[in-house]
Amino acid sequence: MGSGKITILVVDDDVDVVWGIGKCLTRSGFSVTTCPDGAEAIEILKTRSFDVVVTDILMPRLNGIELINWVRENRPSIRVVVMTGVGSPSLRQLTMAKGAILYLEKPVDPVFLIEVLSSTVKDSSFWGTVDEIDILDYVQLMLLTGKQVVLEVRSRDGARGVLFIRNGAICHAECGTLDGEEAVYCCMGFEGGSFSNLPWYEPDRVSINKPGEFLLIEAARKRDEMKDCDCSVKPETKQW
Repeated sequence: MGSGKITILVVDDDVDVVWGIGKCLTRSGFSVTTCPDGAEAIEILKTRSFDVVVTDILMPRLNGIELINWVRENRPSIRVVVMTGVGSPSLRQLTMAKGAILYLEKPVDPVFLIEVLSSTVKDSSFWGTVDEIDILDYVQLMLLTGKQVVLEVRSRDGARGVLFIRNGAICHAECGTLDGEEAVYCCMGFEGGSFSNLPWYEPDRVSINKPGEFLLIEAARKRDEMKDCDCSVKPETKQW
């Protein structure tokens, strides 16, 4: 990207979304171009270079999946961020498998998007709420930017979990009496609460060896299943 501004192409047929995100990104120092659908985006990409494409999925003429395919085949150096109002674990899995670096469900928090694009989140000072920023998206950011951090997650009811994130991977997790992969899903299943970055310290052991993206997709699937069956984590039993 050099020393100049990061160049971003925002693609969405929703005028309000384009205007809002474009305005926030421009104010934050990015060079922003916008267009209403994938077909027009391809015409722009044929003649201009961008660092990032931020795209919706459902659009007229040519959808976001087709746009991702074109970018991967013709402009593989461009990073793609997906934002959608019709999210699902299967769509997350599909877009990530096709090469998107981040998947966000609308309404997208512009502050969080700016953090993703600029990678300026500080290791030891960030604090957020699960209500305002999806914990899945925040963990994905930590993995994407290769952070080394202990992420503490607390539910509204007082349940607590910790994720040990090192070099773009979750190497260990604890949540109540659970540890390893199931503890990851427990933390991701909290309905509201808060999370904060703690200074790094080595876990007692490495309990997770699976790719971070696999864990995020599985966590999203489990969370959707829990919503469908109207069940929840009980903090007193500390079980998923």
